[in-house]
Amino acid sequence: MTQVEFRVGAADPLGYACALLRSAQAKGARLLVRVDDAQLDALDERLWTFSQHDFLPHCRIGDALQARTPIVLGSAADVDAGAGDARDCLVNLAAAPAPSWPTWPRLIEIVGADAAAKAAARQRFRAYRDAGCAPTTMEVE
Repeated sequence: MTQVEFRVGAADPLGYACALLRSAQAKGARLLVRVDDAQLDALDERLWTFSQHDFLPHCRIGDALQARTPIVLGSAADVDAGAGDARDCLVNLAAAPAPSWPTWPRLIEIVGADAAAKAAARQRFRAYRDAGCAPTTMEVE
């Protein structure tokens, strides 16, 4: 069963994602990050500039280095089409749940602090619970 975690209340969801990805990558995790099309370029740029002291190795789905890169970014459409490869964790920043979520060992949902993001997250939370998961939540800043 997929371990589903909600990280709720992120004032800057992309900044929180960068910090989360840095921490997970440092522990050896291999992650696929699913974002809405409008966020893909912004997250890619943030990962390049997030830290002056360390590099967060990442690429986009379909890149020649995808198999060797710990952090892979993909649009919701690409991830939903199965373009990603086997990873430890799916990180979702998109408004809708990934259809493939039950196949992942771990899913982290990053939820912004605004009302629209919270409303969409409530719908995803219910969908996961209705599918038999017991999602956990953690408030972030």
